[in-house]
Formats: sequence, structure tokens, C-alpha cells
Amino acid sequence: MKIFRKILIIGAVLVLGALLLDTVFPFPVERLHFAPSLRILDRRGEPLRFFLAPDGCWRFPVTLEEVTPELLTAIVQLEDRRFYHHPGVDPLAVARAFFSNLRRARVVSGASTITMQVARLAVPRRRTILAKIIESLRAVQLTCHYSKRQILTWYINLAPFGGNVSGVGAASWRYFGKDPKRLSLGEATLLAVLPRSPVRYDPFRNPETARGVRDRALERLAAGGAFTPQRVAAARLEPLPEKRPALPFLAPHFCQWLAREARRQNLKNAAADNGVWVTTLDARLQRLAEERLRTRSMFLRRAGIHGAAMVALDVASRDVLAWVGNIDFWDGLHQGMVDNVRSRRSPGSALKPFLYALAFARGIIAPETRLLDVPTDFAGYAPENYDHLFYGAVSAHDALARSLNVPAVRLLSAVGDAAFKELLRAGGMTTLQDDRDYGLALALGGCEVRLLELVNMYASLADGGRMRRIRWLEQGKPEPAFPWLSPAACALTLDILQDVRRPELPDGWNLTRDVPAVAWKTGTSFGHRDAWALGLSRDLAIGVWAGNPDGRAVKGISGTRQAGPLLFDLFRALAPSISPPRRETSALENHPLCAVSGLEPTPHCPLVSGRVIRDVTALSRCPWHKTLLVEEESGLRLAGDCLIGRRTREVTVLVYPAELVSWLAGQGVAPPPLPELHPACTEVPDAAAPVIVSPAAGARLMQRPDAPREFQKVALLASPAQGARWHYWYVDGRPVGKVAPDTPCFAELAPGAHIVWVTDDMGRTARRLVTIVRQ
Repeated sequence: MKIFRKILIIGAVLVLGALLLDTVFPFPVERLHFAPSLRILDRRGEPLRFFLAPDGCWRFPVTLEEVTPELLTAIVQLEDRRFYHHPGVDPLAVARAFFSNLRRARVVSGASTITMQVARLAVPRRRTILAKIIESLRAVQLTCHYSKRQILTWYINLAPFGGNVSGVGAASWRYFGKDPKRLSLGEATLLAVLPRSPVRYDPFRNPETARGVRDRALERLAAGGAFTPQRVAAARLEPLPEKRPALPFLAPHFCQWLAREARRQNLKNAAADNGVWVTTLDARLQRLAEERLRTRSMFLRRAGIHGAAMVALDVASRDVLAWVGNIDFWDGLHQGMVDNVRSRRSPGSALKPFLYALAFARGIIAPETRLLDVPTDFAGYAPENYDHLFYGAVSAHDALARSLNVPAVRLLSAVGDAAFKELLRAGGMTTLQDDRDYGLALALGGCEVRLLELVNMYASLADGGRMRRIRWLEQGKPEPAFPWLSPAACALTLDILQDVRRPELPDGWNLTRDVPAVAWKTGTSFGHRDAWALGLSRDLAIGVWAGNPDGRAVKGISGTRQAGPLLFDLFRALAPSISPPRRETSALENHPLCAVSGLEPTPHCPLVSGRVIRDVTALSRCPWHKTLLVEEESGLRLAGDCLIGRRTREVTVLVYPAELVSWLAGQGVAPPPLPELHPACTEVPDAAAPVIVSPAAGARLMQRPDAPREFQKVALLASPAQGARWHYWYVDGRPVGKVAPDTPCFAELAPGAHIVWVTDDMGRTARRLVTIVRQ
């Protein structure tokens, strides 16, 4: 009994001592957790790109379920056969190693278990007897606190595989270029023994040594019954890798931006802190997009363009499906690493659809409403069309479809640049500055925009005006949308964009069945630096940019010629079977409009049916059609006292706006004539015209060479006709000013002959020839 009590006391003391030591010296389990490498995957789990861990290592943490069972079996059978049965230290292995080393008089065998190796990986020490004892105690401590599965998981993630490769996850990619779940038996066996001597067994440096150790390990596995002899024999025939496989390198610009953005915002994947981020990209679509840009690169480079970018979004979810930041990431000569998806560029005409949609939503125009495309001066800002021509009165539909600049600027003047700026900001354009007044140039892209944000706004057009945040991580559900533009305004805008001619189809998209039925728009920035093309289908929104990343201009660059063909290449590749964008048309209705002005008709207007937004569109009444009284017999115009005693009838005449009349006069086109005035009438205000009093008729003005030309401007002055409120002055068809009657307008004229004319706000015009002679 006394001996029994002593044994109990000694046992209790040892247990208490062990508990005390365990409390005082807990296992430093935090040292088994290292920052992982970043692995960016596509939406289906296919790798896109890997990044080194912060300490410069390749480390891809995996779970036991993410590793092929053959590798786990090989590790346990070759490293620690009784792993699942001993308490962290294997007494049989210790005894075997002791007698083997004693017999050979040197260390020829070790007794380290997997658990002891994990302890050593946590706190590396020099290999001494004391270190071995500490590792053994730590191994027992680990076994008491953690399951065998957890210990094995630590081992497979921390085992060294040479250089900066740590763990089987990274080793599988660095040696075989594949996921550890897809390793063959021969590959798994080599990885199982490689941590014993990573340099000596390196298959790239010492292939014969690596083959020998692998084959011997396979023989042991067969002898131990882990695998059948047939499988082992087949595994021995597997070749070793001859060179280190390349790591995945898809969507490099996107992955680089995502890694930087994630570090900045401290984003984490929803699954675990294992460094795996599953994105919304589709690797198949990404490869196709990168291939299409490379194919088009020769065409672009012949035009002096060395950069291009594209992004594709899912319309419904705003998932990023493909992101190509440049043609060649490694092209250092042409800034290949610049991500043009996020670079700030001038959008040119690419913002016009949103301006027209805003005007439709406010009800101030309909697609049939005529807008003036005539020379216009806005306090010194005189926009011109891309072809330097003007087209008079054009419908809003044609103005947007043909991307005319002057009607867009005039429309922005009516809508208000502040309202348009607010719309763009609400649509996600983060490049617009709060304290900057962009003015009317905003209609023509007088600002900067990112391709990614621009494509998202286009996606909103195809989504019924619903704005959503762009989604690039497969994490949680898409955020709810918020109303941005009215669905009906988007439908009217899409109708116009779908009518636009394509670069390769001069007769229109609907004449060729094998071309995707998309709505699209191009843009070319001022200064010939940027070419844009953006397209929409039912499911996809694709945007293309072409230009030089360094901002170098390219003569003749055009969204239609350079970016447009690439856009349709991408639609054909990414979605061969495609449907037009959805349109929500329940709020649209057909409404009678003036066939000439496209405005609300008067009883005197010829009619045409046009689509408007019910209870929203509120067009002004047509001022172009007016009624006059003429003598019934002669058809001569009557007014004032000459109406007395004469039989009259009412006629309708077409009176163009003053600016249109002036432009037509400059083109040598007479406006629709009015009935001639009856000779008995002496008071006809509408028939009178302004009279130019300066310069005088036939004037030859001398210009002094010793004085600046801006100090020798010519005063233009006219006596107003009755009822006139404004005078519009033109020189050689170019607007030079708008002034009140009896107020001079000063114009700087070059030497030579010039045609000067003035038009009042009632369309009455006078003209005069003036000659400037250098003294």
C-alpha cells in the first residue's frame, strides 16, 4: 500500500508539474500562423494570379480536404507511421533510432514525429540533444491540446520545400503547376519526401537524386500496403518536371489593383484568412478578351497607338467579368503596366447619351424634337462638329446617333451644366471635382473619367436606369440598386444608340444577322488622345479604350475607327448569341408632334407621331408655324390699316429661328418665302429688317501693322426693326456675338474680303461686304 501511495503521489506531482509547466510555458501556437500568399481566383475557382506573402515566401494554406488523399497517406506512411496512435513522441521509433545509431556509431536515423517537426517549425533550434528533448516535450504538449487533424494541417502548410516555398499548397504549384488536389501518386510521393532535404532532392537541380528518393519511397509505400504494386509501378514511370512551371498570370492589371485595394481597405475573403480571394472574373472570358486585344494590337500600332483596355460587366449584377488594363503588361517601352481601365482620360462624346437621357427624363425634348446645329458662340466658346460641318435643324435622335457636338452643347445649356454634373456624380463618376466649374464643355467630354466607371453608367442604361455598385469579389449578395435615370428615358436613349452605324456595316447593324444586336456609342477626346467605344446587350456592358498611356496624341484617332472594331470583336468572342438591351416601355406612348419642329403642335402644324414619356414630356408649342392674313383674290399679305375693306383669308407660313435663317443665308439657301406685301400696306413690322449702319456699304478699312489686331476690332452696328430684342452677328458664317439692338458688336477681322450679316430674333436678316486692307 505504501508503494502504491508513493506511486500515486509521484504521479500526482508529475501531473501537477506538467500542468504547471504547461500553464507557465504554453505552446507558442501563434508562431504556427504565418501570413499567407495572396491567391486571386476567378468565379469558378481557377487561379488568376498569385502574390508573395509579406515575408517574401510562397505560402498557400490548405485544409486536409483540399489535398489529394495520396499525399496525406504518403506523408504519414513515410514520416510517422504511428502518427495517429502515439502521444506526440513515438517510443518505438526512439528505440529503433537509438540502437541503429549506437550500432553505426553515428547518427543514421532520427525519431522525429510529425508533431515534433511541427514543434521545431514553430521555434527553430540547432539540432542538439537538448533541442530534441524540448521538441519532444512540446510535441506531447501539442498532442494534449490539439487534434491529430490540426497537427497534420499545420505540418502540410509549414513544411519547407526549398527556397521561399513553404507548405504543400505552394510546393504543388511551384514544382508541378497544379492544385494539390490534382497531384498524381508520383508527384505526391516526391513532395512527401522533399522536406527532408529540399536542395538535395530538388528535381530541377538534381533530377536523378530526386528520382531515386521518389522511387525508393514508392517501394516503401508498396511494401507497407499503402498502395497496390500496380499503382506504384505506374507512378515510377511518371517523368519528373524538367523546369519550374510558370504561375498563373491572367488579368494582371486587375489582380494588381485588387491586391493594392484590398491592402488599403483591409478587405478579407468571406471564407477564411487563407489568402484566397474569389473574384467575379470569368477566366474563359478573360482569356478571350486578352487574345482579342493582342490580335488588334498590330492594327492599332500601325496607327501609332500602343495602348488599349477593355472591361466587361454583367448588367444585372455589375460583376466584373473581364478586365484588360493594357495590351502587354510587360511592354515597358509603352507603359504596359499602366492600368488604363482605371486611368483618368477624357471621354469625348461618350457622355452624350446621359445628357440626352437627362433631357428626356426632364421632358424638355423628345427624339423627334429639332435641335439647331449651326455656328454658335457661348461667350467665347464656339463648339464644332468632328467633321467641321454644320447640318442646320436635326432631330434629337439624329443628333445623338451622329454624335453632333453643337446640338449637345446647346442642349446642355438648356438642361444646365450643374444638373448634368450632379447626374454624372450620382452615377459613380469619382473624377469630377466639387469645386470645379466644367461649363458647357462637359457635354463634349471636357473632364476626366475612368473606363470602369463609364462602363458602369452604360450598364445602368441597359438596367432601366438602376445604378449599382461595381462588384469584383464573390462575397455576399450584390448591393441593392437605386434609381438614377427613369426607365423610359433609358429606353428612348437605347433606341437611338441601337440605330448607330457600325464601323464595318455602312448599311446598319440590322442588315447583317451574324453581328450582335447591341446599342453602342463611340467617343474621341479633344486633342486626339483617346478613342472610346461602349456597347450594351441584354446581359453585357463592354467598354473599350484605345490610345497611348503617356497621353501622346495620334493624328486621326477615332472611336469609330480604332475602338469600335475592337468592341465588336469582343462582343462576338464573349457572347456570340446575344440579345438587344432590355427596354422598359410601359411609360412610353405615341403622341402627335409637329412634323417640322418636333415640338408640341399648334393647329397649323403638319403632324407626325413620336414617342414621348407619359405625364413627363412637356414640349413647348411650336413657334415655327405662324398664321398671316392675305387678300383673298391676290394672295398678297395684309396688315394694319390695309386690312380695312378687303376680303381676307388666313394662311400658315413656316418661319425658321433667327440663327437657322442666318446659317442658311451663309450657305446660300433662302428660307421659306413669305407672301409678298400688298402695296397698300405701310405698317408691316414682320417685313422690316435691321439696317446695317457700321461698317458702311462698300467700306474698305485699313489695318495698321504697328498695332495689335485685337486693338483694331471692327464695330458692327445695325438699326433694329420693330419688335427686335436681339441682334446676332456673323462674319463669313462664323458667329461673333449676340447683342441688344443699338449696341455695337466688336469683331476682329483678318485682311481680306468678308461677308458680314446680322439677324434679329424674329429671323429678319441684312448682310454687307466689307474689306480689310493692310496699310
